[in-house]
Amino acid sequence: MKKLLLSLVTVVAGFTVYGQVVVAGVSPAAIQGNYDYSTQANCGAWPGETDDGTWGVINNLDFNVAGTFIQDTLRLVEDGTPGTNPQGNPISQEGCDSIINDLTSFIAVIYRNSCNFTTKLLNAQNAGAVAAIIVNREDALLGMLGDNVEGIQVTIPAVFISNIDGGNLIAEMANGPVEMFIGNKIGAFPTDFGAVKGEFLISPYGGNNSQVFDGFTPGIQAYNYGTQDLPNASITASIDGPNGNYYSETIPTNINSGDTAFYFPGNTTDFPAWTETAYDNGDYTLTYTLDAGGPDDFPFDNTYVAEFSIYDDVLSASRIEGPVSPGQQTPVYSNYPSNATTEYQSCWMVQEPNMGAMLVNGMWIVGHADTSVNVYAGQEIFVNAYQWDDGWVDLNDPNYDFAATTTNAFNNLNLLTFGTYYPASDNDVDQPSWVQFQTAITLQDNVRYLFCAQTFSPDVVSFGYDNALDYGANYSIFAQPVSPVNTDGTWYVAGWNGSSAPSMALTQTYAGLDDPNSLQGTAYPNPATEQVTVSVNASGDANIEIVDVTGKVVFNAPVTLESGHATVNIAGFDAGVYVINVTTAEGQTGTFSVVKK
Repeated sequence: MKKLLLSLVTVVAGFTVYGQVVVAGVSPAAIQGNYDYSTQANCGAWPGETDDGTWGVINNLDFNVAGTFIQDTLRLVEDGTPGTNPQGNPISQEGCDSIINDLTSFIAVIYRNSCNFTTKLLNAQNAGAVAAIIVNREDALLGMLGDNVEGIQVTIPAVFISNIDGGNLIAEMANGPVEMFIGNKIGAFPTDFGAVKGEFLISPYGGNNSQVFDGFTPGIQAYNYGTQDLPNASITASIDGPNGNYYSETIPTNINSGDTAFYFPGNTTDFPAWTETAYDNGDYTLTYTLDAGGPDDFPFDNTYVAEFSIYDDVLSASRIEGPVSPGQQTPVYSNYPSNATTEYQSCWMVQEPNMGAMLVNGMWIVGHADTSVNVYAGQEIFVNAYQWDDGWVDLNDPNYDFAATTTNAFNNLNLLTFGTYYPASDNDVDQPSWVQFQTAITLQDNVRYLFCAQTFSPDVVSFGYDNALDYGANYSIFAQPVSPVNTDGTWYVAGWNGSSAPSMALTQTYAGLDDPNSLQGTAYPNPATEQVTVSVNASGDANIEIVDVTGKVVFNAPVTLESGHATVNIAGFDAGVYVINVTTAEGQTGTFSVVKK
């Protein structure tokens, strides 16, 4: 059984009952909203052993039936075991022994760590819990593998959430009662207008390049879960950025009980495109607001926000953060899905009509390992840049097969360049790392590229994703891959279910190769410890300036480029990312990034 499901994400013309099982915070206000979650796998009858989202039926509680839910107060389990686990949490709250506190009519909250999931659930059930929430030790989701010996005795539903979400809930529990909803929303309330994460369009990139970006069109799928018709509902899409509001459009919506509304490009009713004559650099938010036309009995899925940015010199599937300086913006990361055993490639497709001659010299990635049991230092990690030369038009092309069993659409991945990264220490885990390509490449208009991070030790290494962004609707509506993955030699074009924004960022200079004032070249080794050598297509007198992440100039001196090379001693620099600016006597300029270990 896979830890995480790999699937083709689709936006369907209606909504299935079992697909509307949600985990939501009810009170207090600080924890309200829907939570990403996963469920049991191979743990007995609840929710069953299928990967299609259906739920098992135990004790006449059936989440497949509309309006079936549990809503109760959270309580941490306590089994009296002394000590703390490697994550710093009480071992007694892992629930591995008989529970000593009363959980009657409570939803049990349990830390993941040292014992079987079904053992935890059975202990919580025996203490009176009506349901259970297990908190991961990492910010990721996985299927809770258990055993059927104890699993068949478990009669309470259980869900699995990330350590960040779990930590927020537990922190709020210290302030007073926290109430959660677990179950099927359909028909549970009279008035309930809402949407689902991953079923609305977002910006094509989390970190857009200003020379490539040309706007986008919002779109969303919304539901009337309630028992009442909503003749005066509406949906608003708005975009706010560095200089205020740039876009605000509202679509009136008359939606009957149990119906679905579609507002995507090409539908009878859709949002207009967001276009500007020029796009301001900075950070933006796209906000969808659903209004029931009056009070909403379940308002926790009425507002969704997707952040993105527009800057020079960077292109990223994930959001980016860091100073607005060339090569210094790093990808945001939050979870690390993986289930491979021999090889794993986490990838991201790029194809743009106005790519121009974008010179790409490297890529930021985020590597992950559980350093409590594995060594991250010295692991071999590759970054690969492929040109995807298969001739398919989109995912619906009848001449190509994207199924994992055949994947003939992946036959022509031509490696253009690659880079290699060896973490210097375990402290580099979960940190953005810049990896330089052996050869810089120039991206062309309308050419399909695939950028990947690769490991042949997937039992140790995985790669970061920005779980705040979900490209599910973009994938479905435009029928183009976003983030394929390769696990153990098999390609999955849709990537990880629910994790579609790889934490990867291309660093680039946007100067055409025919620009006489642009220096082409590289800086190596990268990462560097003692010295770094700049290699450019020029010779003679030049000046090298090196700037740290705060913008401080840490080196500025004239040099002589001998056969295009100059070496700088950086042994005294602090560890971190630096930008190297090279200027020749003839006025040619080049900018390169290097990581000092």
